[in-house]
Amino acid sequence: MNIFIIPSWYPSAEQPHAGIFTKEQAEALAHIFPTSSFALSSWGSHEEDLLLWAREPFSSLVKVGKFFFKKPAQKQLAPNLLEYYSPALAWSRKFFSGNIRNIIKVNEKHLLDFMARCGKVDVLHAHSAYPGGWVAKELGRKYKIPYLITEHMSPFPFKSFLSRNGKLSPYLQKPYRQAYATIVVSPQQQETLAEWGIPGLRHIPNLVNENFFRPAPKSKEASTAFTFFTLGRQEPQKGIPFLLEAFQQYSSTQPNSQLRIGGDGSREKEYQQMAHQLGISDKVAWLGGLSRKEALKEFQQCQVFVLPSLHENLPLVLIEAIACGKPVIGTRCGGPESIINEKNGLLVEAGNAEALALALAGAQQHFARYNEQEIRNDFCSRYSRQVVCRQIMEVYEEAKTKSGRDF
Repeated sequence: MNIFIIPSWYPSAEQPHAGIFTKEQAEALAHIFPTSSFALSSWGSHEEDLLLWAREPFSSLVKVGKFFFKKPAQKQLAPNLLEYYSPALAWSRKFFSGNIRNIIKVNEKHLLDFMARCGKVDVLHAHSAYPGGWVAKELGRKYKIPYLITEHMSPFPFKSFLSRNGKLSPYLQKPYRQAYATIVVSPQQQETLAEWGIPGLRHIPNLVNENFFRPAPKSKEASTAFTFFTLGRQEPQKGIPFLLEAFQQYSSTQPNSQLRIGGDGSREKEYQQMAHQLGISDKVAWLGGLSRKEALKEFQQCQVFVLPSLHENLPLVLIEAIACGKPVIGTRCGGPESIINEKNGLLVEAGNAEALALALAGAQQHFARYNEQEIRNDFCSRYSRQVVCRQIMEVYEEAKTKSGRDF
């Protein structure tokens, strides 16, 4: 099969983690199915130099000047996986639809090159309905190719995709309506999209590379302090203030404990000040942005991973933690409910610092009951590359042979 993948956001030099799951999924598919060919098509959707803002006319003008010096590129990520990049400017959808026409054009150029190399494309796979799904809709219609959408939006829908009467914007409705299927990454997300009347829903979780995220070798030394680790953007969605409050309550009776916080963002200094005011600065380590290897080390060396988010679809960091055999604490906010079970951790109410403090204490008190290998085995049965990629390929095969779409 030949599969052309259109991510709505994609890693860049300045944002290496943006949409990394899309790239890693494509790499896994190419590895698991070496006789198929895959292409990733990007246009710099999250590159600041390509985003024009009406509130910043001078800097936007400078960006337009720089744009003409940016060059397209191709990279062979694997023998059967090509990565395309052609820069395209973007701005608010209120003005000329945010330049979606040119975004479609650069993706079309990539598609034609991929077909010249590998032959007819069997399926287009967009990640999120806009702009990726919109691009897939237009290219699918023109070249008579069925397409799928994997939706990652959280919370769903963003306010910018609601019309004045509270209905979904056509920017979402049209791609969903014409897609062969819309893949959701958690049961909770499936319920939400079903309530909005989105057809053809399939539940397939995101995957994690089991060969990279794995338990630490037994010879590694662990910290003498009981260590909690969290990783995420320092933004309101991630619930860090509730974790700081909970850790302050917990650590007041557990002096030999520490909290390590990975990730950066606009609220980082604010949260650091909060830790100081709570009197826990000496027990909290702020790690900033972490590379994949650095994150792996933190997963392996902590006792428990905590994610205090206020809303999530399917947080990969929770899955990465259980891939490393670690027990986890999460909140009832969407995706974590489908990941966490009695074997691997605890669930608490989102935004409830008192409940989270009790969970921190409970995780330490009952730490011995968690079995690293059982947690790891549970992960492999649900989120490993082999398991998830085969589910995705089954939908590709269906779309190719059964779409029955009237182009």
